[in-house]
Amino acid sequence: MRSFLSEFIRRMGKGLTIITGLAVILLFITGQAVLIGALLIGYMAAAACIVTLVYRTWKSAELSEAAAKKQMLWGLILRLAICFSVLLAAAQISVRVFAVTAAGFLLFYVTAMWTFIRYSRYSGKA
Repeated sequence: MRSFLSEFIRRMGKGLTIITGLAVILLFITGQAVLIGALLIGYMAAAACIVTLVYRTWKSAELSEAAAKKQMLWGLILRLAICFSVLLAAAQISVRVFAVTAAGFLLFYVTAMWTFIRYSRYSGKA
């Protein structure tokens, strides 16, 4: 599992670097460079959600069915709380900050899921 995660992180890092570069260039071109922090906050919120998802799934693999369901439910509640609190805080600042934070969250989350699907499909692992 550790070798899978390290390879997953390496591959995701490459994809996220390209996407982040394009997003930063877009923010500079549109004159919104001050919103790069909001993009990074969206990334951090999504990273917390992905780490929670992976950890809860990994931990549930060792448990009974009932305990695994409970573990996954708590993980879902935690991920929803993270999303809600970060996006609510961003919405309180401004609509632009909310939009960029949500975009950062989606970019990171979609990149993680896409990387996971491609890696598991083409490597025969996971």
